[in-house]
Amino acid sequence: MKAKNYIAILLLALLTAATSAFAQDMVQTATLKYSHSIAIFSPTTISKDRNGNVYFLAPNRSLLRVDSLGLPLGTFSPPTRGRIASIDAWNPMKILLFYEDRQELFLLDRFLRPIGNTTLPDFNYNGTAKAAALAADDNFWLFDETNLTLSKLDMQLRKVTIETPLNLILEKERFNVKQLREYQNMVYLVDTNGIFVFDNLGNYKRKIPVADVAYINFLDNELYFVQDGALHFIDLYTSEKRTLPLPKPYVTALASKGKLYLFSAKQLDFYYW
Repeated sequence: MKAKNYIAILLLALLTAATSAFAQDMVQTATLKYSHSIAIFSPTTISKDRNGNVYFLAPNRSLLRVDSLGLPLGTFSPPTRGRIASIDAWNPMKILLFYEDRQELFLLDRFLRPIGNTTLPDFNYNGTAKAAALAADDNFWLFDETNLTLSKLDMQLRKVTIETPLNLILEKERFNVKQLREYQNMVYLVDTNGIFVFDNLGNYKRKIPVADVAYINFLDNELYFVQDGALHFIDLYTSEKRTLPLPKPYVTALASKGKLYLFSAKQLDFYYW
């Protein structure tokens, strides 16, 4: 009799846990409240600064900045033609636009006014940068797809001061680096095969085994990305994971307190959460 009671209690506990998990997912989905939408050019050429402002390319390829409510805060129209491959706006005082086709690093101030530009060949950079990011010390991280290296370009010394070979980390036949980003003194390189983490001296630390991620960003101590119809969060220090189901297919996302920005191929949807 006691065994039957124990089994019944165990089954009830398992059913309760499963029901609770399902209910939690449903509540998470229900908390997303749609606000409005804006047309965009690319769902991966996006960024968010530490003040919560969002940056993206308009259909005419001008850079737009909007506040957390989607209200316009400024526009930058590039003076010359070229494709902006990435935006790094975490530091709103120094916004980086990387032109992969021109191998150019272009900087804007907080008013979206040009403050400087650097063409990599002018620094005797012999490789081909596929991705770039602004470092905390105002230098630049670069991924060189020619030599498969992670390097740091020192602007004062006008040369590469850190160079980490990645030939033993990346799969030569399948590598496809999509993004480079420094956050909380760590450097994150997003590749087809996973997210590779380095310290701020370029030393390889670990791999986050998540494949085919289009774009990552950070919210407090969590890294997040969109995949398989959900927004996935990974704690940077405990590796704890959580997932938020999304109301429809999206490619990428930017998140802040109370606001969620979800990007499809040609549209940015604003949500409250």
